[in-house]
Amino acid sequence: MYELYIKQKVFKITDHYDVMDANQNPVYHVDQDFRLIGNTVHVSRMDGSEAFVINREVLTIMPKYTVDFSNGKTARIKQNFTFFKKSIDIFSDDYSLRLEGSFWDMDFGVFNNGTEVGNISKQFLSWGDTYVIRVFDAEFEEALIALLIAVDNIKDGEENH
Repeated sequence: MYELYIKQKVFKITDHYDVMDANQNPVYHVDQDFRLIGNTVHVSRMDGSEAFVINREVLTIMPKYTVDFSNGKTARIKQNFTFFKKSIDIFSDDYSLRLEGSFWDMDFGVFNNGTEVGNISKQFLSWGDTYVIRVFDAEFEEALIALLIAVDNIKDGEENH
């Protein structure tokens, strides 16, 4: 198990921040494009190579995202319609991840076939949004980062309405 950290700025129109390791070394850089409709986020490794791109689909009832990874794989993140709690899934040809926990408190586990592959939590009492990603299976590192970015975007959208 290892941890990654994301600290976003307090005042933001678009997001530009680094994903840090436990020693506060940058591992990824996140760059969000400004758009009036939709949302595109580019995530690159510190050597400048692209890790993945997230695109929010427009004209959908529930938020949906497509994640294009640099290895040619694609994943989809979608919020499901439920009455009492948030339900968000990320799936590709290789896996189907399920988010369990408190969406509003940003404290949840991410499971693949019943096995927890990571968890994400928000640190409160910090200046700006600060998140911790605990990675239990390195194969899902980039999927966990993509999931956090999408969930944060969903939550920001709901808070602005």
